[in-house]
Amino acid sequence: MTAITDFESALATVQANPSSSDFFGPAPDDNVDAAEQMLGVRIPPSYRRFLTTLGVGSFEDAEFYGIVANKIPGSSVPSMIWRTLEDRKLAGYPKTHITIMSSGYGPIFCLDGSVVSSEDEYPVVEWTPATSVANPGERLADSFGTFFLDEVSKRI
Repeated sequence: MTAITDFESALATVQANPSSSDFFGPAPDDNVDAAEQMLGVRIPPSYRRFLTTLGVGSFEDAEFYGIVANKIPGSSVPSMIWRTLEDRKLAGYPKTHITIMSSGYGPIFCLDGSVVSSEDEYPVVEWTPATSVANPGERLADSFGTFFLDEVSKRI
């Protein structure tokens, strides 16, 4: 499966379970383009699809950061732009990373834009202040689409 087909599978589950879903979107393409400019990083295809389809929100207890339409950069969670810019104030948080979710137990779940797949996707990694080249943190998924499908699937 590809990152986009994984995302589409997760989206079907989200849409089939409206009582478990709380999303605010979509975010317009120009908002996603503005996010790329503000962050200085390209948004990979499956995360762009999430943003332009669902925007931001939660499924059960999993809150996915994104873009609330026309609220750029946002001023708190769940704004992915605001959260990423705040995380960059932490020592060592790479400018290639995009924060997509809090783990709820310390680490930040983020897209690692320093690694690009043949599908132009970034892996989802777990980042902590202890993360470094010698200790890169755990790779959670090969793409946002796969990560989103995994997180949604765990909750149904």
